[in-house]
Amino acid sequence: METLTEKLKYDPWDAKQNIADITVKIHCARYWMLSEWECKNMSFPFWRLYHSRSGGSYVILNDREVELAQDKLILIPPYTPFSTRLKSRGSIVNESIKGLRISNDSEIYQLQQDGFSDQLFIHFNLGYPMDGIKSEMQEIKIDDYWKEQVSQIEKNRLLSPNQLDFSESIKVTGLILHALQSIPNISISNRATDDRIMKVISYIDQNIDQNITNNDLSNMVNLATSSFARLFKDSLKCSTQQYIQKKRIENAILFLHYSDFEIDEISSKCGFYDRHHFSKIFKKQTGLAPANYRKMVKQEIKVNV
Repeated sequence: METLTEKLKYDPWDAKQNIADITVKIHCARYWMLSEWECKNMSFPFWRLYHSRSGGSYVILNDREVELAQDKLILIPPYTPFSTRLKSRGSIVNESIKGLRISNDSEIYQLQQDGFSDQLFIHFNLGYPMDGIKSEMQEIKIDDYWKEQVSQIEKNRLLSPNQLDFSESIKVTGLILHALQSIPNISISNRATDDRIMKVISYIDQNIDQNITNNDLSNMVNLATSSFARLFKDSLKCSTQQYIQKKRIENAILFLHYSDFEIDEISSKCGFYDRHHFSKIFKKQTGLAPANYRKMVKQEIKVNV
């Protein structure tokens, strides 16, 4: 009896496939009622996906105003400045986000009569190079199938607002991937086709809390330090240390938004020498000290239970 080799059983093709790695990291998926949504120049290092059954809330980007609605999704890439407003609020000078946590559909319809707007929002990252996509805000029409998927996600967010289990994570991830497929002529900025650069980027992401040197990274891919530095800069249009610092600040922003870690803990988890060094770099990049940034985020978003 003739037996097959393990390689043939695994993959009978000889040609190597280059397969893009897509990793969806969901930061939050929430459904609530908005009473105020007046914001200017929002821009963060993560993707945003929006939906609304009732409408009445608007996203504004480059003088283009799009209303959230039942038959569409709104997708906004990282670092895309945009503004928002509620139709019912008219002209409000000060920025403000206020909303109510709700538990059932009847509350939605009651609050709509008072000028509230329902909103599903999902924040997520895809990692390099997908988070570098250069794209405008996407207005994505959805058919009956995806309307039902969104409805199921919204109902689950009402029932389990503080938990996203495995099954629901799959649904949210599926919705994200569907939205991403709708981006026309995807243009990825600074795309690195060299496997060595992708290996280094993966290492940086997984070891951002460590002291990472050019010498360490160049040894990893068997290149002289100077040759590696040139290859990295040619691929990403920035030095390795500039990239590492950018990733550390992005991680810090996510921690300040989505965790209760103390500033010292965030400093350590993001690979800074100490809190003073972290605060100095963070303020240089964002214009605010980490504590003030967190205070701003908490004050701007007012949620009633």
